[in-house]
Amino acid sequence: MKNNIQKIFENLKIKNKKAFVSFSTGGYPDEETSFEICKGIANSGSHIHEISFPHAEAQADGPIIQLANIESIKNGINLDKVINIASKLRKYSPEIGIILMGYINNLFIYGIKKFSKNISEAGVDAVICVDLPTDVREEKELKQELKKYNIALIKLITPTTNDERIKEIVKDAEGFIYSVNVKGITGVKSANIDQVNSQIKRIKKYTNLPVVAGFGIKTEEDIKKFSSTDCSGIVIGSAIVEKIEKNIKETKDKHILANIIEEYCKKLIKNLNK
Repeated sequence: MKNNIQKIFENLKIKNKKAFVSFSTGGYPDEETSFEICKGIANSGSHIHEISFPHAEAQADGPIIQLANIESIKNGINLDKVINIASKLRKYSPEIGIILMGYINNLFIYGIKKFSKNISEAGVDAVICVDLPTDVREEKELKQELKKYNIALIKLITPTTNDERIKEIVKDAEGFIYSVNVKGITGVKSANIDQVNSQIKRIKKYTNLPVVAGFGIKTEEDIKKFSSTDCSGIVIGSAIVEKIEKNIKETKDKHILANIIEEYCKKLIKNLNK
């Protein structure tokens, strides 16, 4: 049975289009507003939405997302509440791809079996576990549980990953490959188009899965530029969270904030397949 993420990429490939993969921090600035923002992003035409579950020491996330994580935790957001946001988003938008993204420590505290079952009931399509290497016991355990519910475990490949390691990572990968564009954390450095394309070509030597480029893509111009690479989609994360943060200072109205983010994502998406 095909996973929903797989179907999204197959449909886009037929149209010769790339996927817009959006990101928001679950529960930021609060649970209700976070859900309204997710609705706005779904309305914008985003194909896949990543919702992160908060972690106090999110190693891969730059200062923008880290601050959103801390604020979210202060406001009492936990994994159950993030799963609830995902569940409500699935009811609101049956077609959007939904990914939960976070760190392995949270999942082990919560319980791998319980997590897999609960996110399946919520309609989640895939999981990204940023700090989980391939071929360790924990990865096999998580993958095995997710497989029962046809939920993909998305693998990441970085600029420091050598070809032998790429072969290992992609051999049983699902959904898509997340190609990390820059060394280090997200939201800080800008990506170099030649290096990004070189990495995507390297990955594609070993897999037919879609390859999505993330980290270091911030502006409409960036999206236009990276659309010309061999990627199958582009992730925008820190730029969306930063837009939320800036506008919270202007309005506390969750609907107004959601509309601002919806319009912002629409503007970004217009530059995707040019």
